[in-house]
Amino acid sequence: MINSSELLVIKRYLKPKRKEGILKIISLFSFLGIGLGVATLIIVMSVMNGFRTDLIGKLLLFQPHVLVYQFDDYENSKQNIEKYLKINKIQLSKINLSYQIQALILSKEINKGSVVRALEKKDFLNDQLINKNIIDGNINNFGKNYVSIGSNLSESLGAWVGDKITVLSTVKESTPFGNVPKQFTFVIGSIFKTGIYEFDNNYILIDIATSAEFLSKQNENRNIEIRLNNADQANLVKNLIMQNNYKAFSWIDNNKTFYDALLVERNVMFIILTLIIIVAAFNIISGLTILVKNKTKEIAILKTIGFSSFSINKIFFITGSSIGAAGTLFGVILGVLFSYNIETIRIFLSTVLKIEIFPAEIYFLSKMPSEIHIPTILLISSISLIITFFSSIIPSIKASRINPIQSLKYD
Repeated sequence: MINSSELLVIKRYLKPKRKEGILKIISLFSFLGIGLGVATLIIVMSVMNGFRTDLIGKLLLFQPHVLVYQFDDYENSKQNIEKYLKINKIQLSKINLSYQIQALILSKEINKGSVVRALEKKDFLNDQLINKNIIDGNINNFGKNYVSIGSNLSESLGAWVGDKITVLSTVKESTPFGNVPKQFTFVIGSIFKTGIYEFDNNYILIDIATSAEFLSKQNENRNIEIRLNNADQANLVKNLIMQNNYKAFSWIDNNKTFYDALLVERNVMFIILTLIIIVAAFNIISGLTILVKNKTKEIAILKTIGFSSFSINKIFFITGSSIGAAGTLFGVILGVLFSYNIETIRIFLSTVLKIEIFPAEIYFLSKMPSEIHIPTILLISSISLIITFFSSIIPSIKASRINPIQSLKYD
């Protein structure tokens, strides 16, 4: 605990006299350095969290969180998976059957390899990625020989709504000329443009219920698609399912390079920006060291009137820590306010400076993303406080070891 005498001395040292202007400057730089370091770290982490959420969110509109393959009975497997997740208290958002088949598409203009994705009509109509991005045709024209294709694929094929396309299946049939791929004719019922190049350029969507002949002998291409309330649990769910003799992979496995790049970039930025706080903490060491040097006589007098070495240690430790704690609090407030209003600030700077900051055509996002993550803010604050606390220890120990007899010997 701090007694009233110690508190009085601490307040005195936190408000240096005019003749001790250098201490004021060092204390101010320490405060601003730590505050700006913490704020910068929070802002950068918030923007990177926003980027990660937006990019992964778009990515996961296109693909499930976990994909299960090589199973026998769909309904039985679905019930088992739901049971496993319920037992482990993992919240399930959606589970459905799909097929994904490599095929060759023939049209009047060109032939092109693509992916035929079969799903139930209700899943097609409820798909967020599709139902908000139909640019031509009618979303209800799905099934009974009608299909939906991506906008880039439509342009490549030179085929539009109402046109017929021929799909060559991987399943072969015997003819007088040997085994040849089966051919199926479909009519384009709608065209979608999601903004995800891979999806718009390669995919044709068909209805499971009305495409039984096309999907016959395609059991090896059947999948159970699982969507979770928390996409970060994908690997946990994948491992759980594989423990029960199913084959599965997660969206993280499917995008490992992309996911690892985001993770490494985030961690490296965190480490680099933490150095700002460490550099600012050296100012605390410098300030306290100068303070100890200037107050040697006062420390000696304090010891002679009854202050213990531990009390002196506490006084200087709390003096340095107070600067660090105040700087950290200032940085947290500034960082959160800046992160919360970052899009408004971007627009303001773009208008004033007359330059385009964060152009959408380069970053594929209409506005600068920012996601304030409370655990990250707590981690940054904790690291800042720990660094400043450690920075205050050495000068405070040095102050507590001052010998009053030697310090007052020539005064």
